[in-house]
Amino acid sequence: MPESRTWKKGERRTPEERLDQLVFRWLTPTWRYPRLRGVKAFVMPRPRQRWFQWRLYRAGRRIPAADAIVLLESGARTGMVATWLIAAGRREDLRPAIERGFVGEMPYGLGWDYCRTLACLGTDEDARILVTYLERALALPPDESDSNPLQAGALVALEYLDEKLGTEYAQRFTAPGGPWERWPGSEGEPWTSDLEPIRAEVAFACGQDPGYRRQTKLERAEAKRNRRS
Repeated sequence: MPESRTWKKGERRTPEERLDQLVFRWLTPTWRYPRLRGVKAFVMPRPRQRWFQWRLYRAGRRIPAADAIVLLESGARTGMVATWLIAAGRREDLRPAIERGFVGEMPYGLGWDYCRTLACLGTDEDARILVTYLERALALPPDESDSNPLQAGALVALEYLDEKLGTEYAQRFTAPGGPWERWPGSEGEPWTSDLEPIRAEVAFACGQDPGYRRQTKLERAEAKRNRRS
């Protein structure tokens, strides 16, 4: 992480210097990026988790739109944090930036992070973006180097929005003989296997208990009983 520096008013900065400043401010190593990178934030004791979620929400509300866009466009690490800030802060003003990165000519390559963010924003407009992506992506051959195709993630996010909005956007893709069934990459693990993870991540972004800590405890207890038997 870059060292802190005080900038004088009006001082010109290179794009690299501006990014360094934004990384220092919004991806501080003490809490934000390391915990969001894996499952640490999801399995914290609930009191600590609520504090973390509040700080994430506050940062999401405070980050200037221009700063969030720079982070979105600057790589997987900064983009991942930016999407969490947008989701937690309910930043609908940044929906166009998510749309550009997801279905535009110059995608930022954040994959599942886009899907989670659109699910968190949670409107028909977000469903429309997912529909646009799926219409294009399901017409393309699968990427054999990708073991977790984004098409499935987008479909999961769309199904989540259907549950929330009472709509049937996903049905046009999942109906028998439909685009998902015809897509060569649809074989294997059912796309619905990621519904629980996206529900948990949306709950976390909204300040609720994602349930991972309780689930982990139950799984450990079950494993312990199995070893004893």
